[in-house]
Order: sequence, then structure tokens, then C-alpha cells
Amino acid sequence: MKPDRGTPAQFKQRKAARTPVSTAANLRHRSSYNVTVCLCDVSTGGFMAECPEPVMIGSYVSLDVAGIGPVHAQVRWQLGARMGGKFLDPISLNRCEWTAVRTAEAEESAEAEA
Repeated sequence: MKPDRGTPAQFKQRKAARTPVSTAANLRHRSSYNVTVCLCDVSTGGFMAECPEPVMIGSYVSLDVAGIGPVHAQVRWQLGARMGGKFLDPISLNRCEWTAVRTAEAEESAEAEA
């Protein structure tokens, strides 16, 4: 992707499209913490969530992804109650129940409109 001329240089372009979701998931850091987060969006490469607890930026965590299981990620940022993580290995959104449900709903809606 070419950088947008109006985008400051310090902001990188996203490599994968984000799919909005709104669901709870468990986020774990070895034995340090286990917290329930509310996922806001997910992509093949990462996620954004609302997290009630502070998490250490740069720490490695495991996120329980419905339909896939535990996925290893690195916490990349946290601002207030929002945080973002990058999956260490990309995931398949076709196997992810959060996005499969949204895809099925969109297909049903499109069929109903036709």
C-alpha cells in the first residue's frame, strides 16, 4: 500500500482490513493475569479491545479466539481502556466464529433485500 500523503509518517497503513465485532474474550499473560476483554475489532493480523486492567505494552499474551482457540499475540499499545495486539501468526477469519457470524448475517441481509 502506498502511504496517504495526508497521513503523518509515524502512522503506518494497516496491512489487513479490520472487522468490527462486539464480544467478550479471555486475555492471558502466563501466570501474571487473566482478564476478560471486550473485542472491538479483529483482523488476520491483530485486534483491538476494551480492557478494564492495565496491560504491559510489549508483553506476550494469549487471546481466546472463538473457533480457533488460544492465539499468541503481543500487546502493541494501550490508551485508557482500549488496547491493541498483534497476532504472532496471522489467523484465518474464515475459522473465527466472531467474523463467520457477521458474514452469515450480511449474506442473509443481502438475500432479504434481493
